[in-house]
Amino acid sequence: MNTAPAQTEFAKGLAGVTAGRTAICSLEGGLRYRGYDIEPLARAGDFEEVAYLLLHGELPTPAERAAFGERITAAATTVDPAALDALATLARTSPHAAPMDALRTGISMLGLLERDDTPGPRPALIAQAERLLGQTPALLAAWMDLSTGRPVAAWPGGSIAAALLSRLTGRTPTAAQVAAFNTTLVLYAEHEFNASTFAARTVVSTGSDMHSAITAAIGTLKGPLHGGANEKVLEVLGEIGSADRAEAWVREQFAAKKVVMGFGHRVYKDGDVRAKLLGRLCREMVRGTPGDALEDLADRVERIMLEAKGLKPNLDWPAARVYHALGLPVKVFTPIFVVARMSGWTAHVIEQIGDNRLIRPTSLYCGPALREYVSPADR
Repeated sequence: MNTAPAQTEFAKGLAGVTAGRTAICSLEGGLRYRGYDIEPLARAGDFEEVAYLLLHGELPTPAERAAFGERITAAATTVDPAALDALATLARTSPHAAPMDALRTGISMLGLLERDDTPGPRPALIAQAERLLGQTPALLAAWMDLSTGRPVAAWPGGSIAAALLSRLTGRTPTAAQVAAFNTTLVLYAEHEFNASTFAARTVVSTGSDMHSAITAAIGTLKGPLHGGANEKVLEVLGEIGSADRAEAWVREQFAAKKVVMGFGHRVYKDGDVRAKLLGRLCREMVRGTPGDALEDLADRVERIMLEAKGLKPNLDWPAARVYHALGLPVKVFTPIFVVARMSGWTAHVIEQIGDNRLIRPTSLYCGPALREYVSPADR
């Protein structure tokens, strides 16, 4: 007979629970990718370099970086026409569907077309990951064309940041704009066992395939408590309107017990280092332009949140403002997060497959005690 005491405690939301090991990213003492501090990586602003680091474990040589970029561009320019045809059909019937939903569906279709049923050997997984790095921004750009009734434009080539920014804005970006966009991709690339990454690892822990894992990750990232927060940030700033309304608006949110999007983080208690880096870049980027007014408003909200609740901004707070300054529509903010995080997701999928055990936590039951079944006639 089992006389062990019943379990009465659990970690809601798995807060503070160590669920595994990873060599990809560390949050102890600051954010590091494969041992490299995030600040010099962000300042270098080369997303392909960071993606290579996450997937291959080391920074690339110039020759490796060039070949890697060529493989990504090749993937972006050779997306299976059947996937684009399917998206075109969806765009005709559901032109107002969210780009996140289109991306989730597009990645799932690519898995079907590749017949991605079970994980292959490591070299095959790396090749899949590299293709997804190119296919994902191409799918996003294609959907934005198709959902507005335009034919799909050609992928312009070059870096992911330059090509995607050009495709989403319809303009040739300046070098400064590409650099800022690249920095956001670097900062969004990876973040340890966050919700979407953990979802992807859970999927492949069952023996499932990479495309299934990425589809689940996109669905997870869509939520406003995860990646969807960057779209909500601009709504918040638009709702407040001006710096002189900031305090009243924030107090209203507190009174209604509402979350102010873009603030606080489950892991960073002393502020998100990524937000600090990007916040400075954003202010420099818009200085002397009409964007200064939005930055003044953002600064005012930051001060109020810190004084009233001790909360500091997370990455979504400045990222939304950078994307707005770049002329990007709000509905692509979270899909851009997908483009960047594809590097981290696929690296984690490969790591999980390489040292796998089925992820299967237990739960603490809190329902009725044992009950006797009563037949339908006696109910």
